[in-house]
Amino acid sequence: MPPYPTVHQIEEIFQTGEGGPEGFIDHIDPKVQVYIVGHDHHLAGEISGKDTLKDDHFAHFADLMDFDKPNKLEILRVIGGGDSPWACVEVICTGKSKAGKKLSHECCFVVRFNLEGKITKFRAYYDSAHMNDHAEVHKAHKEKTRNGST
Repeated sequence: MPPYPTVHQIEEIFQTGEGGPEGFIDHIDPKVQVYIVGHDHHLAGEISGKDTLKDDHFAHFADLMDFDKPNKLEILRVIGGGDSPWACVEVICTGKSKAGKKLSHECCFVVRFNLEGKITKFRAYYDSAHMNDHAEVHKAHKEKTRNGST
């Protein structure tokens, strides 16, 4: 048996993120080091620790996405894992935003697992323009809602 999660196990780990990050967060090491790649979007930067990842980064998606509506996380491919602690996971997330806008976001994650199968390093490559577009639409929607004009 390989020392690190296999391709199939990694697919299962990432699939737990469908419907919200709650299940996925169980596979994160408490001392995870996260780097969100990008120069021109609000999520770019470094995050240290599982709680910060959950409370800051994943909270952004919980605030943006309408998890009461059907959504899907499709795993296109996993490269690595098994005998290697490193894996690359390419996904497409689809659903609806709380502003009612269709979301279809393609992204890639490079992750490192420890021998317990927990993610210790996490690099996220998001579509910056897409992230900014949804952030602006969501911001406008929240303003309308706050002002009572939906």
